Amino acid sequence: MAGALREHLVAYFEEHHKLLEAGALQLLLSDRQPLALSRELLARSDESSPFVTREMVEAALARRQAPAHRAEVAVAGLVASANARRAAVPFELLSEGFTGPPVATQPIAAFGALFQSRYRALARMLRGRPDLPNLRPIRELRASEGTSSVIGMVSGVRETPQRHHLILTVDDETGSLEALVPKDSPGSRVTFLSDEVVGLRLTFGKEPGRIPRVAHVERPDIPSTRPMGRSTTPRRVMFLSDLHVGSRSFLSESWAHLVEFLRGRGPHAELAASIDFVVIAGDLVDGIGVYPRQERDLAISDVVEQYAEVGRRLAELPDRLTIVAIPGNHDAVSPAEPQPALPANLAFLLPPNVRALANPSSFALSGVVVEAYHGRSFDDLIPAIPGASYSRPTEVMKRMLLMRHLAPIYGDRTPLAPLPRDGLVIDPAPDILVTGHSHTYGVDRYRGVLLLNASTWQSETEYQRMRNISPVPARAAVVDLSTLALATLDFSAGRLIVGGPET
Repeated sequence: MAGALREHLVAYFEEHHKLLEAGALQLLLSDRQPLALSRELLARSDESSPFVTREMVEAALARRQAPAHRAEVAVAGLVASANARRAAVPFELLSEGFTGPPVATQPIAAFGALFQSRYRALARMLRGRPDLPNLRPIRELRASEGTSSVIGMVSGVRETPQRHHLILTVDDETGSLEALVPKDSPGSRVTFLSDEVVGLRLTFGKEPGRIPRVAHVERPDIPSTRPMGRSTTPRRVMFLSDLHVGSRSFLSESWAHLVEFLRGRGPHAELAASIDFVVIAGDLVDGIGVYPRQERDLAISDVVEQYAEVGRRLAELPDRLTIVAIPGNHDAVSPAEPQPALPANLAFLLPPNVRALANPSSFALSGVVVEAYHGRSFDDLIPAIPGASYSRPTEVMKRMLLMRHLAPIYGDRTPLAPLPRDGLVIDPAPDILVTGHSHTYGVDRYRGVLLLNASTWQSETEYQRMRNISPVPARAAVVDLSTLALATLDFSAGRLIVGGPET
């Protein structure tokens, strides 16, 4: 695991155009949250310097040990030690999207800080790209230079009335720019989405007053050459989502077959015994008042009792498992994303082997980096991306990785929390991206990343029929962490059907 983490750290800083000195790398490897510390180093680093030194890491560690944080660090250490004794397999929390409630008192200022955080995080990934030569702030662009590049956040897209070219408006921290994207150019083949961050290589004509043309579009994307995390031991993880406990449509019979499988009762006991982790990508319960007339669909009308029932259901699984659970839009937390983890008064109803994290969260399972996100932004991205649909969720997930952002669009169905740091930026790049929300099941790969839209444990509801969502329920994906090969377990037919492995 240490070797894989070393490679991840080196690749992480290389992606942000930084070189780690050997002493700095050793200090990072010795820390209990090396990627979280790496994020802090990048946020505080001088962009003009390409080096990360041992002294910089020591300064970051000293800030962490400041008096205001010593008690918190001590408690966190005790908790981590207790968790380490309890868990038989390695788990490392890398980062949670939710970093605490908004601190700004003025909403406009708060959202300004959020978008500034997003811009800086994604611009850092784009700087230094060879396809973005002569990079300039918008305010410093000069037509006389012929070719220049900018990094901007998309604030507007419109079509010219006659030739159907695109006029793209982007903003950076210094100003705003309009540029022409020719309709048949490579840059026009991928739809521009509001509030995504892109790099543009621009060419300026000799005629004064004409807007520049976009010669190339660069998105943050997943580096094609980055090393992939792999477990050095044969461990497996099962991915579930959208349990919707409390609904009349909860598939209790299929869940019972899942329990029987994980307890090793049946012909696939060896496969079940190899599973160390279960990840649940949101919507543990059906909730209360999430959609119109939901009360007609509920078997349990009290949300606290719904979580008590989730606790009873999860307690049926073997306690040797480490269960990681994030919330979704049906759960009893703030609906704005990033969402906090379940509060203590609900989390205590779950078994002690459940780790309740925020939505989204990034964590490592035996050295394999997992980005878990419930997927509420599907509701915005599917209408905005031509050809996208709930039946093909992995196509939307590819676009998330291309943008390195889970929910860029502001002002539509996905509410965004005005936090000082944009926790929806995908950083570090994952080995596995798992989502839910669509109630379908999808598996694909993109630049080495395993894409998985996990299945639901709720049958079709009247509300889903009204929205033309056809669920694919009671599937469980089992991933071998040493190879990322995947097998699909189908519990929907009253018996277990094993498909795959898919590679």
